[in-house]
Amino acid sequence: MSAGAGVQSEPRQDPGQVAAGHSSPAAKADVRPGDIVVKADGVPAFIGDTVIQAVADALASDTVNLTLKRPTAGRTRTVELKAGPLTLQPPAVTSKTLPGGVAYIQLPGFFDGAADQVIAELQDKPKTVVLDLRGNGGGSPREVTRLLGAFAHGKITSYFCPLKGECVPNRTDDSVPLLGLPLVVLTDRACASACEDFSAAVRDNGLGTLVGTRTAGAVSGPSRGYLLDDGSVLLLPMVRHLGPAREIIDTIGVPVDHYAPMTALDLATGRDPGVARALELL
Repeated sequence: MSAGAGVQSEPRQDPGQVAAGHSSPAAKADVRPGDIVVKADGVPAFIGDTVIQAVADALASDTVNLTLKRPTAGRTRTVELKAGPLTLQPPAVTSKTLPGGVAYIQLPGFFDGAADQVIAELQDKPKTVVLDLRGNGGGSPREVTRLLGAFAHGKITSYFCPLKGECVPNRTDDSVPLLGLPLVVLTDRACASACEDFSAAVRDNGLGTLVGTRTAGAVSGPSRGYLLDDGSVLLLPMVRHLGPAREIIDTIGVPVDHYAPMTALDLATGRDPGVARALELL
């Protein structure tokens, strides 16, 4: 959540934002995508561009009073929200056709089978592909290399570097038939882990164009679990992750080729600057 950011519904939901599902308490209170959180329980949401910790705590409580500003009308109101049940749907690829015969694919995560779902959606040979990875929290490195294999063969996708010894390259899955399609990838600050792995591979290997905002900068190599005395498990990376150009992505993120952030007003009016910019480029 950043200053000026608005309420946004799933799947692209930044930390601290309020989900407004169709049957959620937020929806029943007429909280809409784009509404700007001004205060939570009377506490201002920001000092400058920094979210106040007390506000984050209030949003995590069972009951919170939110003061919201609606950018389309300019009016401010306060609503009381009480925690309610949340039903999580299994992740799935969704698609639609944009003007000009462009295929728009939204991939919420690199879950098992995700690459094959995306590839199946592209079998009708559209003119080009807009792959929306905004809000994609990551997943399986295997799904990353498999999906990249649909756009290029013989490419290094990343490196796993041990504490001692040589870095080991990861490569595209060349068993996947090439689609031969131009690619635009939409990213944001919620694109993390395997999502950043994919985005860096696209950018460094010249497989497509990145549009949106810089990624999260939260990527590491595969982890190993360590059992602690209290019975809990501590997960630590076994290796360090580097991009195809051996660049550090963790804590930094992957920069985009064309900056197109989603604003509160965009959310409120239903405009998608990332898609609009992608269509301009195509």
